[in-house]
Order: sequence, then structure tokens, then C-alpha cells
Amino acid sequence: MHTNRRSSGRITSAATQRRLKPEPEPTVKKFIKVILLKTIKEKMMKVPARFVRFGPKLTDNVTLETPVGFKCSIRIRRIGDEVWFEKGWSEFAEAHFLSDGHFLFFHYKGDSCFRVVIFDVSASEIDYPLDKVYVIESDADDDDKEEVMAVMNDNEQGFTGFETSDDDGVIDLDDFV
Repeated sequence: MHTNRRSSGRITSAATQRRLKPEPEPTVKKFIKVILLKTIKEKMMKVPARFVRFGPKLTDNVTLETPVGFKCSIRIRRIGDEVWFEKGWSEFAEAHFLSDGHFLFFHYKGDSCFRVVIFDVSASEIDYPLDKVYVIESDADDDDKEEVMAVMNDNEQGFTGFETSDDDGVIDLDDFV
């Protein structure tokens, strides 16, 4: 019996140690992705390898959120060490008219949620669609489930998502995220 106590004590001790260890803070929380024709044709977007290695652990579904409240659930596809945004990505790209040369700034907010700022080929933030904000959800039962919420259009010229205090119009992304 003395042997059993010792081994059960080790199991309990190891289990307690695993529960008490907090998840380490990811060293990488932001990345930029340039949209290429290949990304549009494949209807998937590869997450940068450095973010996969040093960033947070992502669940099988992530949420992308734009400055105007557009939220889209994206299913993750893992191929070896690579991580791809797959199911839901093409709907996100289509809703924001993404094309060759656009680039996206991703900031990880936590709980598998990213804030996404989109820039067009002129390196200016896009005018996000304001007539409607689509909330696209993917789940195991119905991958094509879609809810639509109407959004009041208070600004005829579009929403930039940023306010600048400088006269030169330079945006500091660190202030945004």
C-alpha cells in the first residue's frame, strides 16, 4: 500500500501542476498579409509561419472583425505545420472586395479573434461597406449559416476606422490596436 500512495501522490501532484500553469503570452500578436491572385483563386489564406510558431494557439474556428463591426467566423485548416484560413474566408474576401494588391493588418485580440484593417492598392484604408454588416457563422451543423444585420449609415463618405490628430493624415497602427 505504501507504493500506491506514492504513485497516486505523483499523479495528483502532476495534475495540479498542469492546471496551475498559465498559458504563456504569445510573443507575436500582429501580422500583415498581402493579397495575391493565388489567394483569391484558392479561396484560402495562409497564416504566416512566424505567427503560427510564436503566436497564440488558435482553435479550429477564428473570428475576423473589421472596424465597422463586420464579424466572420473562419474555419482553420492545418496542413503539416501550416495554418490556413479556409471555410468562410472567401465570403470575407468577397464582402470586402479584396483583390490583388490589397493588404490586411491582423491584430490578435484573444479568444481566437482578430481585428482586421484592410488597405487597398493605393495603401489607403478601404471604405468599409456600411449599408449592411454581415455576420457569417460557421459551425459543424451548417457551414453556410448567415445572419444579416442592418447598420445605420451616418457617414456618407465611408468609415475609415481611425481618427488622426496630425495634419499629415498619418495613422499610427499602435494607437488603433
